[in-house]
Amino acid sequence: MPLNLVDTAAQIDGMAEELRSRRKQRALRLENALTTLRDFPLDDYSKRLLNGDFGWDAPAILEPPYITYTPAPIPNDFTVVAVDGSHIDVDRHLSARCFLINTGSAILTYGSHPNAELDSEAKLYGNTDDLIIRDPDTGVEQVVEGAVLGAKRMVEEMRQLAGILKSLPSGTPTLALVDGPLVMLGLVGQGYSDYVRQQLLEDGFVNALEDIRDLAKNRLLSIAGYTSLPRYSEVIGALRHGICGYSDISSRCGIVESDRATCDACVGGIQDRELFTKLLGPGERSGLFSTASRVVVNHYRNTGIVFFYVNVGHEIARIEIPSWTAQDDSALSLTHSLIIDQAKRGQGYPITLMEAHEKAVISGADRRYFSDLVDRALQGHDMPVATSEKARSKRLRWL
Repeated sequence: MPLNLVDTAAQIDGMAEELRSRRKQRALRLENALTTLRDFPLDDYSKRLLNGDFGWDAPAILEPPYITYTPAPIPNDFTVVAVDGSHIDVDRHLSARCFLINTGSAILTYGSHPNAELDSEAKLYGNTDDLIIRDPDTGVEQVVEGAVLGAKRMVEEMRQLAGILKSLPSGTPTLALVDGPLVMLGLVGQGYSDYVRQQLLEDGFVNALEDIRDLAKNRLLSIAGYTSLPRYSEVIGALRHGICGYSDISSRCGIVESDRATCDACVGGIQDRELFTKLLGPGERSGLFSTASRVVVNHYRNTGIVFFYVNVGHEIARIEIPSWTAQDDSALSLTHSLIIDQAKRGQGYPITLMEAHEKAVISGADRRYFSDLVDRALQGHDMPVATSEKARSKRLRWL
């Protein structure tokens, strides 16, 4: 038995007891946050945000933060498109350096001509130029693996989504969904060079997003990133302003421990979804907030990322949309109503995203078969097949 379950169970029980002891304090902080939200000084906050008075990337609050909206009726005919992806990363134990991206897609059409199209596209990257991102000015190279590969997968998902939307009839209201945020968080705070962000973000993801924006100019089309069980605290961070009594927040916050005591004691440790669980009824969404992520500000050109929270009945989800979707009342209303409809059809999670995920997933058996295929292909071309002793040992049972 590799894991000592007796010792682990005792530690888990201790953790549960600690969490239970903090429930009352957490409930009080949540009530404080809700009160602060309802009494929030929006005009003053907006002025101070414009002046750069905060020491953090505080979101813009585009309307009263306590406002709620109910979903509009869904159209008689509509289409929902979703993409999701998975990948096999570069494996140093594999015989050849390569990676694979599998992008699943689902196109569900409702109304007078219902239809379903489910597909997946697997793309292998094994050429030398596939495995690196090169700075055109200096020749410096970044290997495509780990977080960089995750970002590249997001680019491929958005490109495939744009291609699908181009092929659809323009007369049908359409919602396009991706699993997760529209902000490429994998490239945040990792020390990647500008040329990496340029090629992945601006030349890849943002260009594809702008292709979708061009399509939306002549049809009712919206795009949204759907995050289930979100762990953000951006709105809570903004609420700290409503508690803090200092005018020079940017110079004081976090420097003197006593300065942080008031806001931490009131709302510290609370996540946005907990706050909106208290505020939103089933089907309702929050007002709009605009993220201040440095990635968006520096690389998304004229496209901002706006977000809201929505009660899909079983949880609070975070929805991210481009600023041009948020500025179109019809597209915004369509996003809200169809997300609620999709979550009902999927028993708590958008069914189109579920179907796209099923087409994208790469099982453990698929990964082993992929490795065998690589070995066989190399052998078939009289190439040496080498693997590490560690990888070989995992395939054997010694006892």
